[in-house]
Amino acid sequence: MIPIPLLIALLLAFGVEAPADPPGDVPRALAKVVAAVAAVAASAFALGLWTAWKVRRRGYAGSRVRRTFGIGSRLIALGSLVAYGWIVHGWGWPGIVLDAWGWRGSILVDDALIVAPFLAMQLLAWWGAFYGERAVLGLPAAHAGRRVLRHLYLKERQSLALILPIVAIFVARNDVIDRLWPAWRSEPWAEAAELAVLGSLVLAASPLFIRLAWPTRPLADGPLRRRLEEIARRSGFRCTDILVWDTDRMVVNACVTGVLPGFRYVLLSDALIDGLTPAEIAAVFGHEVGHVAHRHLPYFLFFLVGFIVLLTAASDAFAGLESWLAGLTIVDPESPTAWRDAVEGLAVAACVGALFWAVFGALSRRFERQADVYGCKAVSCGSPDCPPHFDLDDEAGRPIRTVCPVGVRIFADALAAVARRNGIPADARSWRHGSIASRIGFLADLAESPAREPAFQRQVRRFRLGLAAGLIAALGVAGAASWIGAIG
Repeated sequence: MIPIPLLIALLLAFGVEAPADPPGDVPRALAKVVAAVAAVAASAFALGLWTAWKVRRRGYAGSRVRRTFGIGSRLIALGSLVAYGWIVHGWGWPGIVLDAWGWRGSILVDDALIVAPFLAMQLLAWWGAFYGERAVLGLPAAHAGRRVLRHLYLKERQSLALILPIVAIFVARNDVIDRLWPAWRSEPWAEAAELAVLGSLVLAASPLFIRLAWPTRPLADGPLRRRLEEIARRSGFRCTDILVWDTDRMVVNACVTGVLPGFRYVLLSDALIDGLTPAEIAAVFGHEVGHVAHRHLPYFLFFLVGFIVLLTAASDAFAGLESWLAGLTIVDPESPTAWRDAVEGLAVAACVGALFWAVFGALSRRFERQADVYGCKAVSCGSPDCPPHFDLDDEAGRPIRTVCPVGVRIFADALAAVARRNGIPADARSWRHGSIASRIGFLADLAESPAREPAFQRQVRRFRLGLAAGLIAALGVAGAASWIGAIG
């Protein structure tokens, strides 16, 4: 659900120092920017239309077409980031916006213009992929002109709703704090403290951004809502509302947002409600409840804020890495500054990205399996001799305790249905969630031997405690180094 490409684009634009001066030939640089955006768009349209043609020719979306479309979409997303990184660091786009066009010192407008080429590439990539997505999902192509506009509108709303808090951080730091308290930046831990406080406040208020920006409506009263509310009561889960998330039936998914109990929403997409059985929807709802029951959201908040603060505190180490890169023979000291800055900046971003990908991915995959187990419990009768299975809706107030084979099968069927309706191969890898096949295999082993669950839960607890201890220790070392450097 997190718009990772947009987050990386913001890091490339604002987190890695870019050339401040505009290029010597501004019209030529602008032509290169337009050409890069057009190349990304052409690739997306070629992939989307080819996929739609293959599906229409065969009458269905085969596994090979689905896989090709998925890999092609990821390559286009990666290509957009590479092209945008070169636009910013190789062709001097920030210098064009700030100096050649005279937007330096404006509030928010300069930041919006700097990130505009990536937003344009992303929007055009969504447009091109739209035709392939609908073909893979088996949706009709009638009234495509009106549908594509609505699709792009919904995608932009969904993406920007999650990124608005990040934009608020940049605006508050760059345009407000510097003007009101200019001496604050001279403090050694000022930047880290700003990020910690602002990040915590914005992430805590993120449900408001999502509620206002995403097209949602309360789930209507009826058997399904009462069933989900009963699961919430049995698990001690509190939320502000259960919402239907309007995706024009293009997304089969669910999510929970909000760290604070009185400021929390559960969102179920329209396609998920239409495509799954009530028992499967209840299992997916239980999965989202599991994220809260195991306190995943506060831990993610702690990890993300701590990781950002650590990166800020370790900025001297990045400066040393850049100096080391500048001394390599492949980076000519006599080469243009923009080229050296691009190589050094991309190398730093790659190191940081690889570390985040490895650590956050390992943590997220473990949390997903914990939530999967909870989703099974939400529709389990708790009897080790099941089947026969009895529905807990008939026993209001019975607490959620353990899994049963039928509960595992219901949740596994829900996972398979979500993957199938989203056009995702079961064995497709995901760095944050793991493949659907591996998650179903894990649950099948658990159904055969429920005694394995306590050992799995202990492993996850040890991992999260070890990671927290390591992060706190790293923050301590970075803080001590910064303090020693300040008094020295």
